[in-house]
Amino acid sequence: MSVQTILVAHDGSEGAAHALDWATALAQQTGARLVVARAWSPLDDLGKHHQHADFHQMHEEALNDLRAACADAIAAGVDVDTRIVEDLPVPGIVATALDCGADLIVCGTRGHGRVKELVLGSVARELPPRSHLPVTIVPPR
Repeated sequence: MSVQTILVAHDGSEGAAHALDWATALAQQTGARLVVARAWSPLDDLGKHHQHADFHQMHEEALNDLRAACADAIAAGVDVDTRIVEDLPVPGIVATALDCGADLIVCGTRGHGRVKELVLGSVARELPPRSHLPVTIVPPR
């Protein structure tokens, strides 16, 4: 099996950043491209906009944040495609993997914040049985 496309699930957490670093190193070794996806809902960022919630602007901000997270991979010469997926994490990641023709999914073990860690840590547990692809779960640093 050759790995040509690696999907990295990225939620902005330290665990996701570590998973992206790991996937970047693998992409450099194999020549694979990275598709870095964030499952996102406008409700995720609604608290940042107190006056007027412009959902298009919020989507663009989330995409820009994701692109910024990929700066090291891009600087390393890896072909990177960033995607914001308006869905729940596990179904969104699986659907994006199908859409981009991924050969491998990479994710971290923990999500954002202490309370969310308990919930989002479940993504690493739920993803392998729901995916049609191999899933690499990158442990914390």
